[in-house]
Amino acid sequence: MILTVVQGRQGSEWFDLEVPDESTIQYFKSVLAVRLFNEPPQDHVQYIVEAKFPGAHWFVLPDTKQLSETGLREGSYVRLQKTFSTTEKEAPVIGKRLLFQSGSLT
Repeated sequence: MILTVVQGRQGSEWFDLEVPDESTIQYFKSVLAVRLFNEPPQDHVQYIVEAKFPGAHWFVLPDTKQLSETGLREGSYVRLQKTFSTTEKEAPVIGKRLLFQSGSLT
């Protein structure tokens, strides 16, 4: 499968990358890390692979899947986000607040 890798803050830089359909997301992260950051994946750094179809929004590819199971097809866009978190847990969401609240909250 040939995927278009988007890099840079504005997404103006890109290149095509051919990867086997049966590749795991973990393997794909490793290939992207070496290609984009010139280093193998590091243990203290989390990598998030995101993808999108032309004209659609970005979505996260789950680590537990193979590329063929994600629904990606030739020409899809992918990007690798590098994060420096000390934990893999997410903060709990206790409540939601509307941006524009109408009326009084009493």
